[in-house]
Amino acid sequence: MAIGSHIIPKFYLEQFAVPSAVKNKPGRIWVYEKGEEPDERATSVQGKEKGYFGITAPDGTLDERFEEHLAELEADCNSTLVCAKSSLFDLGSLMHRRRLAFYMGLLFARSTMRRKFSASNWAKIKEPFSKLELDDEYVHDLATHFTDATGELVTPEYIRGMIRDHAAEFTKKDMTGNTFVQDTLFHAEVMKAELVSRPWQVWEAPTGIEFATSDNPVITFLRITEEAWHPGHGFRKPGVVVAFPLAPTTCLTIGTAGREFQTVDEATVIRLNELVVRCSDRFVYTKTLSTYIQEMMHSFARTSVPGENAFVGEFPGTKQIEEYLRKKMGVQRRAAIRRP
Repeated sequence: MAIGSHIIPKFYLEQFAVPSAVKNKPGRIWVYEKGEEPDERATSVQGKEKGYFGITAPDGTLDERFEEHLAELEADCNSTLVCAKSSLFDLGSLMHRRRLAFYMGLLFARSTMRRKFSASNWAKIKEPFSKLELDDEYVHDLATHFTDATGELVTPEYIRGMIRDHAAEFTKKDMTGNTFVQDTLFHAEVMKAELVSRPWQVWEAPTGIEFATSDNPVITFLRITEEAWHPGHGFRKPGVVVAFPLAPTTCLTIGTAGREFQTVDEATVIRLNELVVRCSDRFVYTKTLSTYIQEMMHSFARTSVPGENAFVGEFPGTKQIEEYLRKKMGVQRRAAIRRP
């Protein structure tokens, strides 16, 4: 039976929960979903999905050992996550930065939003990849390459069939799911490398208002004006700010210069919370019930969608894919095919 995996770590959600009066019992958190009334739930049951981090083997069995590895990696970051809320925390420490940046990368990489984004990217690549079957020069070069490498005759017809078979895999749930899981740590490490050296600042909420978080808790935005912030930009885009709510009282921002700990005004918290709602996939969370968060959910939930109006990049065409594959496999260009 598949394991019920927490898409967003339970320990992270506990930072936004009302602690239980009973030792070792889960806290309770307010959960918002578009079209639904807010619901107060235990952190132990929120955001769980069976087999979420499982890798499907060729025989159909589910390997869920990665879930255990993730739990160990998260546990290494938990104390840093808690301490980062305090103004006594050393934000300049390279060790602290690496640990917290990796944790941010991990939460971004494992989110349902990125899982859907990854699957949609594979679907978009399917068409230009399929067209390689029609490229006679590439097909013949690949057939010759594998014939030389294996010592057995590999025909162009076999190569065309191989291309068709690979293209068909691009939209299969098992393949896209496995790729998502296998790439999680790679994306987390890439984010860590990008974020560690930038300016870090923790925003502290004024009394009477709280930061919210979501099932996609690491967000990016550009300040178009002081009041207008636009979400969903790449981590390497000049001027981008990365935000990660740490708790109802604090939010880590990367790319914001100034004092390491800065108390912001109510308008800033509300503006950041709107972006959290816009970038959420399904759920938004708060410690205390908020009517304005509920209203935002009905108006703005999931309006910043990667691959649609956020994180939109230029997709490679058939020629770019061909050049990448030639380089990766070492397939040389040979004499052009003579056509009658």
